[in-house]
Amino acid sequence: MSIDHAGRTGPAKPRRRPRGSLNQRVILDAAFALTERGGLDAVTFQALGAELGAHPTAVYRHFRDKDELLLAMIDALHAETLAELPDPTGDWAADLAAIAHHTHAAFLRHPSVGAGAAVRTTRREHEFQIVERIIDCMRRAGFDDREAARLYRVFGDFVLGYSAVDAGLAALEPAIRDADLLSWEIQYRALPPGQYPNTAAVAHALPALDDPGNFTTAVDLMIEAIRARAATARDPSTPPGSRRTSSPRSQASR
Repeated sequence: MSIDHAGRTGPAKPRRRPRGSLNQRVILDAAFALTERGGLDAVTFQALGAELGAHPTAVYRHFRDKDELLLAMIDALHAETLAELPDPTGDWAADLAAIAHHTHAAFLRHPSVGAGAAVRTTRREHEFQIVERIIDCMRRAGFDDREAARLYRVFGDFVLGYSAVDAGLAALEPAIRDADLLSWEIQYRALPPGQYPNTAAVAHALPALDDPGNFTTAVDLMIEAIRARAATARDPSTPPGSRRTSSPRSQASR
């Protein structure tokens, strides 16, 4: 409560932050807090100013626009991944799996940000470090530089894409998400066998959309494929023409 010069009372004015107390980390923390309450649409510089007790123009001194802020938020997810990653081991496959699972976990902790992260390139330090770690795994697996670069791209995009899909599901309004999840237990199990024989045969065993085992299985399959490709690349008895199984389109692009 505040009192004006005439002795009248009114609502207390919001407290302003001390000058010079804003930095990028403080702003990012506030932006994440806003997304947890209202998704990415809630993140405006006006809302950030209110959240921080600062004038919105103060935020512009650290981020020139919302897109730059969003890229920094995505890179903060990569920073969380790196903070939880163990040091590289002698097992490149285990290291790849660790990168995948820690990335997935970071995206699910911040679903509103993770849902849109897969299609963006942050070109920031923590993204650089993730790329370096994945390429290191591919080179330790025995791939030459060209193949290591290609497989980095495929594996990295797979992890980001799958993690973003799961984050998108988690970011849905609860009623919408629950309806989507329930459909696999009701509508899919009620499909007529005569029209959908294969789906009806396995409907009882279909995992939930948010079953953690889905991502684990996908990562295992991806790493098994990379391991098999690495073994083929190292086997001198393999005919040169059969060491890669690329599509005609990808062959033509090389």
